[in-house]
Formats: sequence, C-alpha cells, structure tokens
Amino acid sequence: MASRYVTALRGYLDRRTPGYLIFFVTPYCNCRCKMCFNAEAIANAQNRRILRLDEIETFARNFPGLHHVNFSGGEPFLRADFDAIPPLFYEHSGARFFTCATNSSMPESVERMVASICRRCPDAWLRITQSLDGIGPLHDEIRGRLGLFECVMEVNRRLDALRRQLSNLSVGVSMVLSKFNQEHAREIVEYAFDKMAFSDFGVLYVRGETQDPAAHDVQPGTYTDVQQLVTHKISAAGAPRSFSGRLFRAINRTATQMLEQAVETGAYLTPCLAGRRMVVMDDEGNVEPCEMLRILLREKKGRLNDASFGNIRDYKYDIRAMLATPHAREILDYIVKTKCHCTFECAMAVNVLYTPRLWGRVAKNLLS
Repeated sequence: MASRYVTALRGYLDRRTPGYLIFFVTPYCNCRCKMCFNAEAIANAQNRRILRLDEIETFARNFPGLHHVNFSGGEPFLRADFDAIPPLFYEHSGARFFTCATNSSMPESVERMVASICRRCPDAWLRITQSLDGIGPLHDEIRGRLGLFECVMEVNRRLDALRRQLSNLSVGVSMVLSKFNQEHAREIVEYAFDKMAFSDFGVLYVRGETQDPAAHDVQPGTYTDVQQLVTHKISAAGAPRSFSGRLFRAINRTATQMLEQAVETGAYLTPCLAGRRMVVMDDEGNVEPCEMLRILLREKKGRLNDASFGNIRDYKYDIRAMLATPHAREILDYIVKTKCHCTFECAMAVNVLYTPRLWGRVAKNLLS
C-alpha cells in the first residue's frame, strides 16, 4: 500500500498537467433524474461520438502525473468495457485513486466490474459512490426509474460483501439536495446510517442546468442543517479503516465546511484551481476546467466567449498540448482575475488539496 502513496505523491508533485480528472465515460443513462445537470448529453446519447477504448488509452499515455480520476456519466456501468478504463490510467498515467458514482440500477454488472477493477489495479484505491435521494418511492420518483431504490439496497449489500474481500475498495453514499427531497433530507440521512454500509456520506448541492429547473428551489439553511447532521453521524460512526478513506474524508470535510459558507453567503473563499489542477472531459473528448464555468458565463455574460479548452482528438490526445494554447491561458487567466467561484464540491476539494494554507484544516479533520 505504501507504493500507492509514493506514486500518488509523484503525480501530485508533477505540475506539468492537472492531477485530478473528471471523466464522463458515457452519455447513456437508464434514469431521468429531475436534478440532472447532464440531461442534454443523455438525451442525445445516440448521436454522440463516444471515445473508444483505444483513444482513451492514447489519452492516458499522454497524461502523466494524474493521481485521481473521477468517473461519471450517464451511468458508467452501462458502458460494457468500463472495467477496462481505470486500468489504463493506472498503468499509463500513474493514477492511484479512482472514484465512480453509480445509480445502482445494475447490481450484477456493478459487482462484477468493481471486483475486476480492484483486482486489475491492486495498488489503487477505488471508491464507489451510490446515489440515494429518497426512501422507497420518493427515490424512484426523483430518479425516474421504478424499482431503483431496491436496486440501491441490493448493490449496497453486494459492495459490502466485496469490501470485506478487497482491501482497496471503499463504498460511499451521496444525496443531491434539491427541492424534491429537502423536506425529507434528515430522514434520508438517518435511514442511510441505520440501514446501509458505507464509509462516508456526501450531501451534494444541486447545480447546473437541471432537467427540472425547479430543483434549485432549496430553502436557505437546509444545506448547512443537513451537513451538520451528517458530520455528527460520521463522527459517531468512527473513522474508516484505511488511511486512504480517512484522508479522503478529511479533505472532503474541509471542502464541505467551506461550501456551507459558500452556499449560504455566496462568498469567494479561495482561488479556484479548475483548469490548472483539475479538468473535466466528456464522453466525446471535450475538455473544460470544470462543469460550471460555461453556465456561469451565460449567467454573467462575461468577456470570455468559450469555456472549453477544445476536443482532445484535435490535440492528438495530448493534454499538455491542449493546455499550452493561448485560448487555454485565456480561460485560466479569466478564472483567476474574476475570482470565479461556485458550489461545485469536486472543485472545492481540489482547491483544498492544492492550497497549503488549508492543510491545517485538513489535518484537524484527519485527527478528529
């Protein structure tokens, strides 16, 4: 396990490229969530030019210093070759931390692919996050799929059994706080801690251009109230068994503490490192600093015309070549000069990880 941290540290210190990648591996999804921010891509999935496995391998070979890959979609486990993708970044990019969210709709596929990834990447830490937005029918209604709640519970049982066999597997649960579940949020948290097995629970604040715009109508104070309940529950449950799990929890707890303030006040708290230390790539190879900048540009009508770095296919799958262009530098300068900020959890976690003045908070949360 020690080599995991040595490899990850090497990637962290390699500033030629961002260290954190969010990769939307597929636009296909078998749910139609009311608070989904990727609904347009999902609706047009059949018309998209999805990156092939060989293209992803070339991209991974050209992406040194990558320590963490966060896989998203669509539903990642709908991609038949998904379990072959993390090993490419493991072998060629040096990535040793993988995160993947799932709607839990396919218990057998999730179990099989998770086991495959863990065994093919023995020195990596894999965290699977199950989505839970309600109890019983409420979850199914919000996610637009009948019977999904029962699948969530089944996947949780299967992953818990796998976790006992595979030391490099961690299970998390996350809830997207929106108008549709805010009145039941505390009940959902209580249920999860009572009935499910996991090492961490995340509350995500609804963001982006959602399938149902009403999703954003969250009552002031609700996010902070729910986060405080989660913090209490996590503290009572005790620390995760692995150092990777404890470190992940400490970083995300620090980010959450800052996001509580950002959600309630809209305050600018720290320079955003999106584009420098983190990038987002969709299923077609389009790369952006984050998921939010293009939306913020439309809302603010800023002087920056385009939030996309371009398509990785046009740069021979080389992230360094893409980020060296004048257009890329223009985007990065815009983020700094305008003090761009939002409530995107992954971006805030990256800011925490790469901002030395925040490490004291991380250490405090690690030891608490």
